[in-house]
Amino acid sequence: MRSIRLVVSFAAVMACMVSVVPKAAAQLPTCPQDSVRSGPVCIDKWEASVWYIPPTPANVYLVTWIRTGNVPGLKGGAGLASHAAASKGVVQLGLSIGDLIARGCEAGGSGCKDVYAASIPGVTPASFVSWFQAVAAARNSLKRLPTNQEWQMAAFGTPDGLPCAVTLPGPRPTGTVGCVSDVGVFDMVGNLWEWVAEWAPRTHDPNCPGSWGDFSDNLQCFVGAASSGPPAALIRGGSVFDGGPLAGPYAVSGFNPVQAAGTNIGFRAAR
Repeated sequence: MRSIRLVVSFAAVMACMVSVVPKAAAQLPTCPQDSVRSGPVCIDKWEASVWYIPPTPANVYLVTWIRTGNVPGLKGGAGLASHAAASKGVVQLGLSIGDLIARGCEAGGSGCKDVYAASIPGVTPASFVSWFQAVAAARNSLKRLPTNQEWQMAAFGTPDGLPCAVTLPGPRPTGTVGCVSDVGVFDMVGNLWEWVAEWAPRTHDPNCPGSWGDFSDNLQCFVGAASSGPPAALIRGGSVFDGGPLAGPYAVSGFNPVQAAGTNIGFRAAR
């Protein structure tokens, strides 16, 4: 009798598991069309472009498109750029040094009330953007920067080199054909370095770029902390300016101060 009770108990537990697991899976929310699921988060398919959108009644729909991940151009339509051209005061930023500051968005993040990060294909991704400005633009779009771990999860499977944009005079429009990860995220290798959430002591190593040893030939600039000066935030993936094998899915650097706005650093957002 005792062994029978154990068998019945095990069967009951298995039946409970079978009934619960499909329900739990069905409860995973669907990611907006500008992003894909990577583990527990929705990460943007494309590197962020940044848009200054004045808070006028005529522009409310543009902000709604960005915040809900339904910008025209993702699946047909004219795209945000053409809508912006027809909307008074809407300007794409992150295309030249200081253009965010000229619109009131300071390098430290203050005043960045009307700048938004959009994930859309076929546009020039934002560079010349500090970590603080990237965080503010993502915040206004109801998003955030991914953590280093989240970035790495989404990057697995991205080609380590070509066809990704690893040696060019400047970044390509978002959505490089073939430069896509296992979960469907574009341009995580090359094009632009991407800010992630974490800060770290700023790297101060005369031998940087360093080496991963036998593990990878991607750039590793994350050793030898500076003893003074500002902290850094991690950047990932490499850029068109690094060339060859230095850009890749394991490329990481802690060299750039959080307030820096370089020609080769952009970002993507997550929910």
